Amino acid sequence: MKRTDIHRPSAINPTEYQFVSFHSHKDEDAGAAIFEQAAFRKHMAAHPGARFSDHSHGGSCHVCGAHASTVARFYHAPTNRYVETGEDCAEKLHEGDPLNFRSFRKKIKAGMEAAAGKAKAITTLKAEGLERITEIVATDWADDEWEETTIRDIHNKLVRYGSISDKQMNFLRTLLSKIDGRAEVEAQRAAENAAAKPIPTTDDRIEITGEILSIKWKESQYGGALKMVLKSDDGWKVYGTCPAAIDTAAVGDRVTFTAKITIADDDPKFGFFKRPTKPALMEKA
Repeated sequence: MKRTDIHRPSAINPTEYQFVSFHSHKDEDAGAAIFEQAAFRKHMAAHPGARFSDHSHGGSCHVCGAHASTVARFYHAPTNRYVETGEDCAEKLHEGDPLNFRSFRKKIKAGMEAAAGKAKAITTLKAEGLERITEIVATDWADDEWEETTIRDIHNKLVRYGSISDKQMNFLRTLLSKIDGRAEVEAQRAAENAAAKPIPTTDDRIEITGEILSIKWKESQYGGALKMVLKSDDGWKVYGTCPAAIDTAAVGDRVTFTAKITIADDDPKFGFFKRPTKPALMEKA
């Protein structure tokens, strides 16, 4: 049957067509092409009544009738209709400017590989009794703390490489245990903070003795420095630069030094120390 529609190769006017998105007719590509589908749905929402042209064309390319699994979708404004085209016809509608089909196909391939990796990860974690990992990585990132962020990182490695070490698998168990015990730890910290004495109010330097709660290297615009949080024997806490004489100390060690303290504006039990002197490591954890 001879075609009389305006999308036939002999009648088509490239200036009337606007590229909208790519599409794959393979069912297994649907998940990988989700962003292209979203772009297409957004365009349709902005053009009420728009739908695909219903002219007879023979194949998946609505222009020449050829068969192609990967197509480009164009919008034809004069008729408020969409057409799909293969790569050759897409270049004609795009006025000779080649669309990046190769990039789309690479995204499809990457998406399929990721889907396969996720499926394998689910099976691996289930065999290890760690199904909760899958639930955690599927939740909103907004509530992530350090444990959840670390779980996501290890899970991404499992998806990408297909396996993780026994050490990493056991670390996932440790992280889950920390998440489960988070409420208890927070309650304990609240009780300790309530029982702590306020930092002495003085402009003089005072002797500070207590346990290191955290110690790590911090970078700044002025260079790096080893910072630590110390819990004093009276329960209050201070933050500052670790003295060089005890820079081999670790979390849990008991140390002592003399320094001037500035109390935090919003917490009388937390402050900042500076220019510490007479540092000494009293007891290793």
